[in-house]
Formats: sequence, C-alpha cells, structure tokens
Amino acid sequence: MATRSLGNSPISPSPSPSGNRIANIPCCSAKPSSISFPHRHLFFPPNTGNAAEINKELSLSNSSSTIIPPSHKPSVVIVDEQDQAMVEKCVVRGQKHLRELSSWGIGGPCSYFLEVSRPSHLVSAIRYCKARSIPFLIVGKGSNCLFEDRGFDGFVMLNRLEHSAVEVVEPGTYRVGSAFPFNRLGVRCSSEGFSGLEFAGGIPGTVGGATFMNAGANGQETGDVIESVEIVTMDGELRVLGRSELDFGYRWSSFQAMDNLAAILAVTFRLSPAPSARDRQKAFLERRRKTQPVGERSAGSVFRNPLGAGISAGELIELAGLKGFAMGGAKVSEVHANFFINFNGSTSGDMLALINFVKERVDQMFGIQLKEEIRYVPYE
Repeated sequence: MATRSLGNSPISPSPSPSGNRIANIPCCSAKPSSISFPHRHLFFPPNTGNAAEINKELSLSNSSSTIIPPSHKPSVVIVDEQDQAMVEKCVVRGQKHLRELSSWGIGGPCSYFLEVSRPSHLVSAIRYCKARSIPFLIVGKGSNCLFEDRGFDGFVMLNRLEHSAVEVVEPGTYRVGSAFPFNRLGVRCSSEGFSGLEFAGGIPGTVGGATFMNAGANGQETGDVIESVEIVTMDGELRVLGRSELDFGYRWSSFQAMDNLAAILAVTFRLSPAPSARDRQKAFLERRRKTQPVGERSAGSVFRNPLGAGISAGELIELAGLKGFAMGGAKVSEVHANFFINFNGSTSGDMLALINFVKERVDQMFGIQLKEEIRYVPYE
C-alpha cells in the first residue's frame, strides 16, 4: 500500500522528488502485505555497526526486548502483550476532532485516536492497524496540514514521544526527540552560542516535522545541520541514517520518498560556534513578528516559492490584488499574502476554494503555477 496521494484532493498535486505524498501527515492503508507509512518522528542514536547487524539486534518480530547497539548511549524498545493491551484499551473511537490537532483549527473527528508517548506503543499501534486493515497517520503539531470537515476515516496517532528530550552529545551537537518543539530548540541552541538553527526560533511544529519537510527561512534550512536521523520502519526495525544516506532539497527530504518509514524518532544536529547566534535569532524572530500574522489561525506558508522565478509566492499573490481576499471563513492574510487565515469559522471547503482561486488567479495573471507547501488529508 502507498501513502495517500494528493491527486485525489481538490488541491492540485505538487510535483517533487518524492512524488505526491502527504508529507507531515503520512497516511497509510494498513494492509497486511506491504505498508508504506512514510514520514513521522520519534527517537534513538548514531550508527556503530552495519545495517544487517543493527536490524538483527533491533528486530521486533518476536515482541521481545530490542536494544540499539551502543553509540554514545544505548536505547531500548520493548514490545510485549502489555503494550498491545494498553493500545487497545486507550484507543479513543470517534470522539477526537482533528481541528484540535491543527494550527488552522479545521477538521472533523477521526475514527480512532491515540496519544503515543513511547516507541513501543507506536509499534504496537501500527501493528493494531495492520491487523485490522485500518488506514493511519501520525500527527505532530499539525502546523502545515488541512484536515477535512468530515474528519479522517482511520487511526490518528499523536506523537508525544520523548517530548522533552534534548541531549547535548558534545558542545554544538544536539540529539533531539522528534516531538520536541522546533522553535524551542532554535532558541536554546542560539542562546548557547551555536549557529545553524537561528531561523527555527520562529518556526511552529516539531523537530520531526521540520526534518521531514526540510523547513527553512532566512537562508537557513534544517537539513544543512543534520548529522544523523533515527527512524523506525513499518516492520518495527530501528535504523540510524547518517548524513551520507540523506538528501535534502527545497522543502523536501529523502524521507518523503521512503515507502517503509513509520516514524522519525530523533535527530542529531551539529552546529557551529557563533557568539552572535542569539542576536541573529532574535532579529529573525522580530522580523517574523512584523511580517507574518503571528497569533492568527494559519498553517504557515500555503505555497512554495516558485523556483527560478525571482519572486516569492507571497509577492505574486499580493500583485494579483488578493491580500485580504476572503471566501467563507477563510482569508488571505493582510500581513503576508502567502498566509491564509481561518478568521471566521472556516471549513475545509472554504480553505480549499480559496487555495484554488488564488492558484488560478496567479496563473492567469503571471503564467506561474503555484505549488502547495501545506498538505491536504482527505477523509478516506
């Protein structure tokens, strides 16, 4: 099975090296054969052995203890009958509304919901879905996704794995749990005098989501300072991917093309000493506050900046005369035209209509087809 394509959504698909995937929110049909669950976030350490050795030691197939070979610190994942029973007991059915998990505040109920706090619970939840052929997706901050008003006819897992975990491996090298807030990481690293993530101080979302999407701003990108990424696969294998095994592009990472990715567990960043990092981070944040609708219900930039056009998506939308333009409860921000606001009880239909209208107007006026940065998650 493959991750749900954007091709069936009212938003036209955005071609990228990864194909048409729902990025920050991977959605998978849990069929017993092969399940593609790309992109999500979790936690573990750098590679000290080859893949075969690691996979042998990390196999979860027998529901026994699994230990990552020691690097700077070993990690253990235990999956047993108690974990499986916990998942079945804690699943909430039909009561969790996705608007509560989205920065846009849009979205109806999901069929199943579970807040995941341990890697073993995540693996158990995935097995639960596979055994019952239930489609599922994993959500972090929900800061770049649009859920449908009807909700999602499947299982939603809220990533709360190792939520507060930040480990300083050595000065300038940070190993961070995927659910950790990306903006808090940017502020901390900059405050400690290290450069590379100053831009992150104003970026909503999680470390896992920023890594998956290769978030960036002010000439910096997440992928520029990643040393390694720890993941779990759909088969329950824990892997550590070094820098040479990863690729990054504009709002793209090779995780978006990984068919067997279940979740990102942790990310190790290597930053450079810079006494001016904190001042630069503060300047970036102040600029963001002045030029973006901070405090409004938005999902960040709706469109990617067109490559090679010499002009940003926001500038194109503003030149098209659409700043402040509204459809239903959705509106183009009057502060930054590439931010769309839920200002008056917007439905997913309102937001989709506004997105399509803006795309068509820009294409008609300038011959440029804007591509979405946000991700649409259909009901089924």
